[in-house]
Amino acid sequence: LFDFNRSDIQEHNKEIVDRIVARIKEIPEARVSIIGHTDTIGNEAYNVALSIKRARAAYDQILAGGIPQGENITYAGTGPHEPLFDNELPEGRALNRTVTVTLEYEQEQ
Repeated sequence: LFDFNRSDIQEHNKEIVDRIVARIKEIPEARVSIIGHTDTIGNEAYNVALSIKRARAAYDQILAGGIPQGENITYAGTGPHEPLFDNELPEGRALNRTVTVTLEYEQEQ
């Protein structure tokens, strides 16, 4: 979702967040958790702060899409501590420059 050392969502990836907004609107009772990630290049403290900025960017776009602000939607950052892909590979580092969005809800039976 993000370029190296950036916290603004790449223009061509904003559609992904828009699809997340649509899903949240389908399940308004869902608890939404947004977690920012970074690769391992650079200072640890800087990367943690960058991951929080990335999560906030996704949070802001979700709110702009019409999801109300409240305790059902939270964001945080993990920096380089919870990589989703192998940071030894350039491709893995690029894929770790992202956020994860989790929706938790009870399914009707």
